[in-house]
Amino acid sequence: MIYSLTLTMVGVLAAAVLRGFTGFGFGLAAVPLLSLALPPAEVVPLVVSLQVVVGLGGLRGALHQCDWGSVRRLVPGQLLGVPLGVAILLLLPPDPVRLLIGAMIGLSVLLLHRGARLPRHPSRLLTAAVGLLAGIISGFASMGGPPIIVYLMARGHTPQRLRATAIVYFFMAGCVTAIPMVVRHLITLQTLLWTAACLPVLFGGSWLGTLAFGKAQPRHHRLTALVTLSGLAVLLIGRTLWSMVMG
Repeated sequence: MIYSLTLTMVGVLAAAVLRGFTGFGFGLAAVPLLSLALPPAEVVPLVVSLQVVVGLGGLRGALHQCDWGSVRRLVPGQLLGVPLGVAILLLLPPDPVRLLIGAMIGLSVLLLHRGARLPRHPSRLLTAAVGLLAGIISGFASMGGPPIIVYLMARGHTPQRLRATAIVYFFMAGCVTAIPMVVRHLITLQTLLWTAACLPVLFGGSWLGTLAFGKAQPRHHRLTALVTLSGLAVLLIGRTLWSMVMG
């Protein structure tokens, strides 16, 4: 119990610092880290609960800088895409799809690094398509964040606006995900007790990340976002290739 609690606190702290700095990445960092300490069935409900709590805590400061137009157009596609992602998970072998997701994220990072930009006012269809893709990936692999971050970075938003928009969007996505988990009793009293135990490191890590963001240069925020996305792409591709070779 002490071992699991310590590892969980360390994982939550690291994920909260990343999220406080970038506005995203909590789930991307927390799920693999917490999987070292807790059974897989308990990790995702706990991460979703923590995302909602930390998102609520940072919501007030993000509301006035948020790109609400993008959020309004992304969310419907996300909602529609999740059941499609679940259907793909049931119909197609997972490894090739994960490999495709990793390759797409890697290509997006490369294009962003080379200065690729979307038009100043992207079409509603394009924005809805990004939300749909995020929903599909979320339903299939529980990691729908990268398409949203790539889209916001390609908009050329300032770090402040990108971070604020990410905080609002992922708070809303967390709430949407938490509702069926509560209905299906995946978020239990034990989940809430673990959430409560993690609150000090959750808010402490978020505060440290926010403090670092306030002192960082814009290029540092962009670099951290690109490195985070690159790391995810490498992990996805590497894990999938290993699974295909060993399987």
